[in-house]
Amino acid sequence: MRDIERRILCELLKDSARPLIEIARKVGASRQTVAKKIQELKAKGIISAFTAELNPTALGLKTKAYVFLQEDPRAEIRKRNETIIKKMPNVGEFHRLFGRYSAILVALVKDGEELKRLVRRIHKLKGVRGTETFIVHSTLKDEPEAPLIHFLKSERS
Repeated sequence: MRDIERRILCELLKDSARPLIEIARKVGASRQTVAKKIQELKAKGIISAFTAELNPTALGLKTKAYVFLQEDPRAEIRKRNETIIKKMPNVGEFHRLFGRYSAILVALVKDGEELKRLVRRIHKLKGVRGTETFIVHSTLKDEPEAPLIHFLKSERS
């Protein structure tokens, strides 16, 4: 990846809503070059989307929880559970793990009652042997773009 592409990506990660002309000034290129590079990065699959970042608490989703799952190891049971869990609207992330737990999901809900209903629903899935739920009481850092910016900047050196 070229240096100009790395710089454009860093600027987009900081604030993708800025006008292209402002990003172009920051990276030392023309607006047309930046627009062309963004299209190329989209075509390569490096940029997957432009989206608004919303504040869940301001919308009423005040409880964030990490739910770890212990499941039966049979692939067909896990596949069925994956299909069901991926459709759960309060689940924003769902990852398979190596180790003590087979999966982790991240849930955003209005309150403890809604979280209880979600966890009960998960417990009813075939092959779920147990869960462990961790409720977030405060967030000290929420910058999912930080490792990407660090990587992009370190690759230029």
